[in-house]
Amino acid sequence: MLDRLARFEVDNVWLSDDDCRFNLPHMLPDGRVDAIHILFPDPWWKPQHRVKRLFSPPFVDLLAAKLRPDGLLHFRSDVAEYGAWVRYLVRQHPALREYDPTTPDLDAALLGPHVPTHREFWCRRRNRPVYSAYFARHATAITGNWGDVPVHFPPAQLPQA
Repeated sequence: MLDRLARFEVDNVWLSDDDCRFNLPHMLPDGRVDAIHILFPDPWWKPQHRVKRLFSPPFVDLLAAKLRPDGLLHFRSDVAEYGAWVRYLVRQHPALREYDPTTPDLDAALLGPHVPTHREFWCRRRNRPVYSAYFARHATAITGNWGDVPVHFPPAQLPQA
């Protein structure tokens, strides 16, 4: 990864082998991040392991806090169920809204050129779909609570993407 970052002259990336849910709150001030890319997080397939999934209401709170107003959240996965779950969670957050990356007002510099990950290459070679979702933080601060958002859905109750 470090070699690729150097080769492409990318100097605005934070890499860590720790769990970002624990160190991100201490590493970056709130409201300062232009874009967050979460690409192919572990889906934790087994039902008893779903609690380990990266996306949860507290994690979405953390992402919303770190993004600047109009900052972008980009999610990508090859697991449809996990993609639907992430979209459901983020749509429930009062500070975030779904965003269409093809709209002309998108600041393309925030997303940068599309560079497929190794996992994306793997999926494309096998004709497997890749699911993307984009969200933006509202320009003004919005507060609210999560209400009755469940920790996870049984497969039969999974919200549709």
